[in-house]
Amino acid sequence: MTTTLRGGATTEDARLDRVYELDWRSLDYPVSATLDAEQVRYPRSYTWRLSQFFDQGREGACVGYGFAHDLAATPVAVSGVTGGWAREIYWLAQQADQWPGGAYEGASPFYEGTSVLAGAKVVTDLEHYSGYTWALNAQEIAVGVGYKGPCILGLPWYQGMYATDTAGFIHRSGELIGGHCLLAIGVKIVWKSWINRFFSRKWDNVDYDRSYVTLNNSWGPSWGQNGRAKLSLSDLEALLAEQGDACFPERIVKIFT
Repeated sequence: MTTTLRGGATTEDARLDRVYELDWRSLDYPVSATLDAEQVRYPRSYTWRLSQFFDQGREGACVGYGFAHDLAATPVAVSGVTGGWAREIYWLAQQADQWPGGAYEGASPFYEGTSVLAGAKVVTDLEHYSGYTWALNAQEIAVGVGYKGPCILGLPWYQGMYATDTAGFIHRSGELIGGHCLLAIGVKIVWKSWINRFFSRKWDNVDYDRSYVTLNNSWGPSWGQNGRAKLSLSDLEALLAEQGDACFPERIVKIFT
C-alpha cells in the first residue's frame, strides 16, 4: 500500500516516513565547532549505552523514535522515555515543520512523515536540549559520535538496507524506497595500515569502507543484529550527499514524568 508523505513524496513502507527539510542556517552550526582540534584530527572508536529499545511496529513516526532513543542513551540518559512519548514528538514535529496537515488528530490533509529538523526544534522547545548542531559529512559524524554522543540520522533508505549481511552491515544498494530516521549509537574506526597504526591515527589512515557507525533502529530486536546494524563510512558519505542529515543535540539532564 502506497503511503503519501509530507511534501508529496510516497513510500511503499509506512515506516519509512522521514522527509528532508533544510534550513540553510544549519550550515553555520557544525558539530566540529563544539569539539577541540585534537578530537577533530584524531578519530576514535566508541559506543554509547542504550538499554531501552522502542519498536514503531508497522506505523510511521520514525523521527519521534529516533529522538526517543537518543534521550534514553548516554551520555545523558533520562528516565521515563516511552514509545508513546515518541509518537507525541512525531505529531508535534508535524505541527512544527513546513508542510500542512499530518497524522495527528484533527490534521487536514492527512499525511505521514516529518523531518529531523522539526524533531530537533520540538525537543529543544520542550527543554530536553539546549540546542543542536549538524554534521555535513561522514568524518564529522564519526568524530561527533566518537567524542560527543549519539547522532540522530535522517537517511535515504535503499532495498539493500532492509537486512544485514553476515557481518552485520546494511548496504546502499538496490532501489531507493523511502527515508528513515535512526540513531547512530557508536563508531568503529578501522585503519588502512596496521604498520602505521601507532604512528598515524589521523584521517588519512582511516579505511572508509571498513570503518562504520552502529545504527540503532526502531523495528524491534529481530531486525539486524538485536535491533542494530553497521553502516560503512563510505556508504554513509554517499547517503548524506543524497539529502541525508545528521543532528547532534546539546543534551540537558531532565526527568520525564
